[in-house]
Amino acid sequence: MRHLVCILLSCAIVTLAFHYAEPLPKLPQKEEFLPKAEYAKALAMGHNVTASGLFWISGIIDLGESYLYGTSYAWLSHVGNLSTELDSLFRTPYNVVGSITNNDEPDTTDFIVMRRAVRVYPDDWRLAVYFALRLANSPTHNYAEAAKIMKHFSTSKDTTIPPHIKSIYRNFELNTMQTEMALEMLINDALNPQFKDLIKGFTPKTLRALHRKGEPDTNIVNEVSFIMKKLSEHAIDPNYAYQRLLSFKKEEPADSASAKEPDTTTANDTATIAN
Repeated sequence: MRHLVCILLSCAIVTLAFHYAEPLPKLPQKEEFLPKAEYAKALAMGHNVTASGLFWISGIIDLGESYLYGTSYAWLSHVGNLSTELDSLFRTPYNVVGSITNNDEPDTTDFIVMRRAVRVYPDDWRLAVYFALRLANSPTHNYAEAAKIMKHFSTSKDTTIPPHIKSIYRNFELNTMQTEMALEMLINDALNPQFKDLIKGFTPKTLRALHRKGEPDTNIVNEVSFIMKKLSEHAIDPNYAYQRLLSFKKEEPADSASAKEPDTTTANDTATIAN
């Protein structure tokens, strides 16, 4: 009986303490407490795959809640990184992080995830496209790495890869070249029968190389289009075409001469990249 009284008294004291206590400060989002991978592996005690799935499910639930309640959720790439560190063969985080991350997202945590994706699945062209577009449009505008990633697929025997994806690496290469080199590459490609069906896509590429993206002068746009079409038909002298196109080059301001315009193509636009 005496023990029961002590227990009841203790419960009453605890209840009163909670009642009169100051409100707790607002805690940060639970994702801020994501453990480091080495700690998570220790806690998983060999069940890394299971732990990876549980972390990922938790992240997806939180992402879904953010859509339902209109709140922000900037932790998916962090969760994806932890999940794929625990299980690098877990393909779902790579696909989700790659497909829903905005190409101009300033947080580049997803780079870690996607570099792991293209290393673990080097022949998955969809993962490679996600990452290449992200690299090209991110704050770093890393066209060189984007081109290197996609060049791997230019000679692939995988019949599921669309032709414009096999040649997309050249789009990224254009942004790393001086105008003269870019024009030479475009003219050589226009002469190549392999790209004859894609010749319409050469006009915006050429205008971009000439620093005339969004050119309002329809006469220039039409002449560039005409020259590229005639090149594909081998009906114009390539040297004349080069000199004529070069005459349309628009000089950039001195303070931005070294800055390249980001490629605004998104993952949903990959079907029109080279068309």
